[in-house]
Amino acid sequence: MFVARTHWIVGASIAVTLFPLHLIAQRLPYFEFGLRTYVITAGVALLYGLAGTLVWLGAPSGRWLSRVCSLLYLPRIQFGSRVWRTMDREDFRAHFSRR
Repeated sequence: MFVARTHWIVGASIAVTLFPLHLIAQRLPYFEFGLRTYVITAGVALLYGLAGTLVWLGAPSGRWLSRVCSLLYLPRIQFGSRVWRTMDREDFRAHFSRR
């Protein structure tokens, strides 16, 4: 499913860039990232991973969490509008009502 994969890719991208950012920040004297920075970033990555998983499984809360996470995609109109159009389709909504 396109929406779930999108959330997984964004979550993985956030998680993967955390380590190189840490290495770069260590070498620059003007930047200092504390534990809170890494906790928040890891939390956001996990949130996107959770959103993708809940959408994939068809959990009712996945629809709501997917909308919240998709707000990040809206500034890129051609990408964000595709995700929102997919979430507005009837087959996407039906995916969450099948039990």
